[in-house]
Amino acid sequence: MTQPTDPGLKPILRGLRGRCPACGKGRLFSGYLRQEPACSHCGEPTGLIRAEDGPPWLTVLILGPVLAPLSFMVSMKSPAPLWISLIALGAFAIGAVLFLLPRIKGGFIGLLWRMQQKEQT
Repeated sequence: MTQPTDPGLKPILRGLRGRCPACGKGRLFSGYLRQEPACSHCGEPTGLIRAEDGPPWLTVLILGPVLAPLSFMVSMKSPAPLWISLIALGAFAIGAVLFLLPRIKGGFIGLLWRMQQKEQT
């Protein structure tokens, strides 16, 4: 993977990978969405950065336009019974949310960390 030319994107991309936005080495999360209090590699206090409602909002914003037409198409054109199709679509939606949410939260934390760094300079 090539590194971006804009150094401002590095913290966001590191966050998307679940890594410390400062150094890219330490883990950002100690659990599924629980933040580490500080980076184990560089000591940056990333646990104080509050992403709040941004990650769930962006997850819904990304998945909504995909899942709404998909559910309509599945209900109209699926050869399987409707109840089976909708259960499968629901499982896909839950899986997509569970996959995207920690990555989006990491990206938000990287963005907020970058904004704090810009304010301090």
